[in-house]
Parts: sequence; structure tokens; C-alpha cells
Amino acid sequence: MVTVVAIGLIALSMSGDNETVELVGVIRAGDPMFDWYRGYLKLENPKIQMGKSFTGSRMVMFSATIRNGGEKMVDVVEVQLSLFNSDQLVWKTVRTPIRPEKSNYTPEIEPLEGRGFTLYMEEIPEKWHATNAEIDLYGFRFKSSEAK
Repeated sequence: MVTVVAIGLIALSMSGDNETVELVGVIRAGDPMFDWYRGYLKLENPKIQMGKSFTGSRMVMFSATIRNGGEKMVDVVEVQLSLFNSDQLVWKTVRTPIRPEKSNYTPEIEPLEGRGFTLYMEEIPEKWHATNAEIDLYGFRFKSSEAK
């Protein structure tokens, strides 16, 4: 009986409910609104650390606080994570640490508020020599009644 329950829980956790929903209305570089509001949306105290996962493989942990110094509520924030060997880009990806969820796990960022986050990267390119990593603001969305 315990085995059946465990299999059921695993099946539920792997169902389509966890699929990433494409976000609409995200403002990115090149949009005049991005250039204007980026001055108010800051990544404070960025930290990048190397570590090992429970399986013993390398992983990189990115953390920061997103500070909303403007007057608009922000409900989505995208960041770009980049890995370099010296000054040569090896790999980059975009992650979304702040996004609407079914629960209030990651609520929007009110004006003059901040929200901390941590992202873990376990799939690291073999060719990266752990010499340099960066995190940067990539996109955001203002909270509106029609944003889902």
C-alpha cells in the first residue's frame, strides 16, 4: 500500500501541472520601458558560489535581492546567468526567480520593496573552468489585472 501511494505521489509531481507556462508581457532590453525602469530595479548583494550537490557533482548557486525602487508593482523578474573562462563567454541561460504561481510563494514586488532569491545550476558545461560567473537583470513585467 505504501508503495502504491509513493508511486501515485511521484506521478502527480511529474504531471503536466508543473510545466512552465510561457509568460506574456515581459519587458526586455531594446524596449524603451526596460531602459527607463531598469534604473529603478536593482540586483543588490549578488553572490555566486560554487558547491557540490548531494550526488557529488559541481553546482553553482546564484543569489541576490531584487530591489524595486520605482513606483510600479513587478510580478515577473528574469535574470541572465553567464559563465566565463577569463573573459570568454562559455554558456548563458535565462531564469525566472520571480513569477506568478498558484500560491503566494513568490508574490509580486511592491514599490520600494525587495525580494531575495537563490537559483541553483547543477548542469554546468564541462568546458567551464569556474573562473568567472555573472548575474544580470534580463526582463521584468509590471503587475496588471490581465497578467496571468
